[in-house]
Amino acid sequence: MIHNIEYYTMCHENVDELIHFVINENHLHHREIVTAEQINSTRQILCAEEKQYFNSHIFVAMSNNIICGSIRIFQKTATQILPIEKIFNINVEALANSGTPIYHIGRFAVSKGADKRGFHIFKTLIALALQVAQQGQGGIVFAECDVKLLRTIRLLGIEAEAIGKPILYLGSETVPIKLPWAGYQIFLNKNKDLLFSELRIFSQDLPDINVSP
Repeated sequence: MIHNIEYYTMCHENVDELIHFVINENHLHHREIVTAEQINSTRQILCAEEKQYFNSHIFVAMSNNIICGSIRIFQKTATQILPIEKIFNINVEALANSGTPIYHIGRFAVSKGADKRGFHIFKTLIALALQVAQQGQGGIVFAECDVKLLRTIRLLGIEAEAIGKPILYLGSETVPIKLPWAGYQIFLNKNKDLLFSELRIFSQDLPDINVSP
């Protein structure tokens, strides 16, 4: 288990490091056998996709300047197409009331073995992302979620609704989900201490970082 965790906001210019970390962790968790060419192709696609989300908030957990967790959230603009729309052909506007802020969470990963006790990194990253959505009063959150992760999210008291059938994506069985505003308020109220204890360092510049091999 990793100790001395610090939480940072990651500059949008660092999305290459974010994608590198997420892809590596996906392969480690799911033990998917892929070639270097496949990894590089996936990285290029995801980096190009992520760079379109110029309005995103990226949070990373770090220990000794090594990333051990990440999550990203942004509020959808009229011209942006969410991954859930492309992958699952879901019209998110049809699932939200007119004028409701729509958010997307992605790039959620925690290093294997980093967070065995109490899900502290896991809960903190989710709380950081959801508090961004909470600021858009009534904001609805969409995501693509590993089916195992979905069970864990629900165990944390977050009301997550599957809105489509699972498919194999990035090495795991992935399902599209929706989090209504009311569905994550209990979780945020219960875990306010995570936000209060970490917000003080968000304004710091991200140090020179390393990603896990």
